[in-house]
Order: sequence, then C-alpha cells, then structure tokens
Amino acid sequence: MSNGQLIVDSIDSPALGRKRKIRVWLPVGYDPSHGGGYPVIYASDAQMKFTDRDAELPYGSWGVDQWITRLGVPVVVVAVDNSPQRMKEYFPLTEEFARYQKFLVEDLVPHARERFGVATDPARVAHMGSSMGGILSFALTLNNPGVFGNALCLSPWFEVERYRYLYEVLKQVDSKPPIRVYMDSGIQDWRMQDDGHRGTLDARLELLRLGFNEGEDLDWCRDLFFPLAADYEGSAVKEDKRPLSMQNQHTEFHWRRRLERPLRFFYRGFGR
Repeated sequence: MSNGQLIVDSIDSPALGRKRKIRVWLPVGYDPSHGGGYPVIYASDAQMKFTDRDAELPYGSWGVDQWITRLGVPVVVVAVDNSPQRMKEYFPLTEEFARYQKFLVEDLVPHARERFGVATDPARVAHMGSSMGGILSFALTLNNPGVFGNALCLSPWFEVERYRYLYEVLKQVDSKPPIRVYMDSGIQDWRMQDDGHRGTLDARLELLRLGFNEGEDLDWCRDLFFPLAADYEGSAVKEDKRPLSMQNQHTEFHWRRRLERPLRFFYRGFGR
C-alpha cells in the first residue's frame, strides 16, 4: 500500500434501504481542516481500486492510491463496492440505476462532504469507472452537473443493449452540459472484439456535436498497447492470467497503466 490512509466503512442509505460498503482513501498529509475542501473522485467497483487488494485480484488493482501519491496532487477517493446488482445499478436505463444514483447524490456525497471535508465545487469533483462503471460515470455526470463536474470513463460499455443509452439518451441531448469528459478504449477485449471502441467513438462524436472541445473539456484516447512478458515484471498480474492479458485490454492491468491520463485531465480542470 502506498502512503496515505485507506478507510473501509459502510453507510446507511435511505435511498437503497440498506447499508453500503465504501472504501475511502485519504492522501498523504490529509488534514480534515483543509480550507476549500479536497478535490474528490467518487468511484465504482471499489474492490478493484486500491493496492491493498493487489494480492487478491487476478489482474491486480487500479493502484489509484499509488498514482495519486506519485502525481503529488492531494485528492480524496470515495469508492463504493459493487453489488450482485452491478449490471442493473450501473446501466442508466433501469430502476436500479435510478435508486443507485439517488444513493450517490443524496446519501454518499453529503456523507463525504461532512466527514472527509471534500470539495463541493463540481470542477473539483469527478466520478470514475471502467466498463459498466464507465457508462455509469458518464450518465451520473451528465445527469448531475451540479454535483459531478468531471466524468472519467475508462473502456465505457456503451454497447449494452444495442447501444440503447447512446440512442435513447445521448443522441437526444440538444445543449452542451457544463461538464468535462475523459474517455478511452482499447481495441481488443476478452471476446477478441473492440473493447467498446465503437461506442466510445460514437459518444465522442455526440459530445463534439454538442460543442465539446478536445484538449479542453473533452479528452479521448485509443490504447494500442499490447504487453509482452517483460512488461509484467513487478506487476500484480497473476502468472496464469498474463497470457490472456497480453490480448485482452479490458482488465485492471490496462486501466492501471492508463490511469495517469484521466487523472491529469481532472487536475487541469481546477488548475493543477
């Protein structure tokens, strides 16, 4: 584990009608009286985010704590464990998503602000996720620009239900929302398909249609990197998973490797 403090806790959620497990990482030098509030990243799939779980995960974790420590910008990360309802909670066209969104906005965000002193200015607030968590981050930010000012979407899975979210929601938006969006994709996943690349390209075109400017409030990249055996030296990827990971870019190993870019994109939004 890198420097900083990881707190594993749960909070009561009136929106969900039950407790929900969260993992909160406080950066090096964290001071609860910090003026103005710490920049904060809310995140999905908390079990995959921090290095304390590297030994348990087949591809290791995202190493979010290590990246933030390395880049030197103190940011609090508030991550929620996924549940057996993950697919439904993360897909924006379900009742489960509506309840999960209410939990995040009405239960989790106020809790984090009160207990951990995190920022309220949307420019200093992001939501981050990958795959289904990536489309979750996109939809949450689009729906709640007064809460989340930045969507950090790694390999977002827009293709779910034949691209329903793209056609039924994003293509119907007719004015530019006051948010910033990072998206990426690989070009190959475990199915030997495109890691959601087509959907990410379609979403990018819709954001450009709405007036987003690449290099300012939109960043997008295509990952063409495929590792060799030597690239796993010092990594947390288990030996038996390395051959598959050489072909499949839809894993924590690849999201960890790509994480610097969305973090720097977030930091630029508040002048760091």
